[in-house]
Amino acid sequence: MVPAEASYSQANFLIWPIYPVIENNQKAVPVWLENVGDSPAVVQVRVFKWTQNQYKEQFSTQQEIIGSPPIVKIPAGTKQMIRLTQAVPTPDLKENAYRVIVDELPVTIDNELDNSRVNFKMRYSIPLFTYGKGIGSGAGQETKKLNSKNPLAKPILTWSFTQVQGKEVLEIKNIGAMSARISEFKIGDKLFKAQAENNAYGYVLPNSIIHFSLSTELKNNINKTNTLNAIVGSKKEIITVEKQ
Repeated sequence: MVPAEASYSQANFLIWPIYPVIENNQKAVPVWLENVGDSPAVVQVRVFKWTQNQYKEQFSTQQEIIGSPPIVKIPAGTKQMIRLTQAVPTPDLKENAYRVIVDELPVTIDNELDNSRVNFKMRYSIPLFTYGKGIGSGAGQETKKLNSKNPLAKPILTWSFTQVQGKEVLEIKNIGAMSARISEFKIGDKLFKAQAENNAYGYVLPNSIIHFSLSTELKNNINKTNTLNAIVGSKKEIITVEKQ
């Protein structure tokens, strides 16, 4: 199992796209790694199934998505394509979530992989989502049109206050069929940074519950208006969060 809180490199690699998806009509997606450092690097690529349980991130081994090549040497100043191939189709009307973990491995003086050590120099973690028939990422016009026919093809969020080990938190539940990456909460014209508890990424996956930190100011504003909005995704879409 890979720890939920992955460490991130500062500048040795550029990785794109940082939000890859595999639509229902696709079998694979390329992810590019560019070594912008001054020396060659060896990287290992692993893909884990990503779920959320008991308000925490869960990673497990899987055979649904295959990353190839799994280990590769990338000379300085060059780029390498990693192909993420779907070996098992995603069920109809479902979004599956994965984490692609890219570890930079130690290299010996002669630039060969040192198998006597397993210490990772740096780690990168990017999300991967796949879609079954009848649902899509919504990134293009085709999948937007597809999702418009399915009332569950979106995040459907609800909120409540709850106590966890004597601490009050904001509970966000997603009953929709698509994930939501929450960066901020919005009440009126006020913005509050969304800080998830036991969750490094801010995602609430489908049919999952995640706890967020609850400041006194955020709680007072929610109580005052009895409304809450979430700002989600890279496009900063505003989603109404209904009270449970």
